[in-house]
Amino acid sequence: MSRYLAFLALAVVATISFLGFQGKTSKDTPVYVFDDMDYQNKYKAQGENALFADGRDARPPVAGTVARGTGLEPTKVFSEDFRRAESLNPAFVTGKDAKAAFLAGFPEKSLKLTNGQPQPYAIDADVLALGQAKYQIYCAVCHGDAADGNGIMKVRSAIEGDVAIVTIASLQTSLIRSYPNGQLYDVVTNGKNTMMGYGDKLSPEERWAVVAYVRALQLSQNCPPELVPAAVKAQIK
Repeated sequence: MSRYLAFLALAVVATISFLGFQGKTSKDTPVYVFDDMDYQNKYKAQGENALFADGRDARPPVAGTVARGTGLEPTKVFSEDFRRAESLNPAFVTGKDAKAAFLAGFPEKSLKLTNGQPQPYAIDADVLALGQAKYQIYCAVCHGDAADGNGIMKVRSAIEGDVAIVTIASLQTSLIRSYPNGQLYDVVTNGKNTMMGYGDKLSPEERWAVVAYVRALQLSQNCPPELVPAAVKAQIK
């Protein structure tokens, strides 16, 4: 029994000595038992490749390539009758009409398809709730909860003197209130001045919801008299 224990102890010590302790750092060349794919034929990012005339390893997409879906539904998107909702209703995605003018109001049709046709788009409580949630995540930090440009970044600007942050816009100005809805959508999508675009973070539905919520915030701070309910007017002295 003692010989067995002595052999086991020797084997453990030898194994630990050979493999090293996990997390140990050393400048010595490691001894590989399993290389874990550390050594393999591959090209690294921004690597060179003499096979191609431009010498680049990373290849750009083939000219004219158009993505079909997200890659999660290959059977659906490669079926013969598949049609992208965006292609059937480009105004919803671009915020512009067929003449490339910004939509004055909200799109008439959504990206929801029934029998291959876009369904009507309507602003309801669910849309406003979605817009509020996304506005609080992406917009309020700069433009403020009331869209008056007094977000927390304005406080940081005053403390640090960041010139770029000073350019934060109030969405309550007459200029921005006069923007057509499609232009607001375009700003959310592509950004403006020092504001980055959020087209890569918000879906078209979410962007329109943000526009709807911004319009609600604008009305909350500057509601035209003709839109004030009679019951409210009666309470104003």
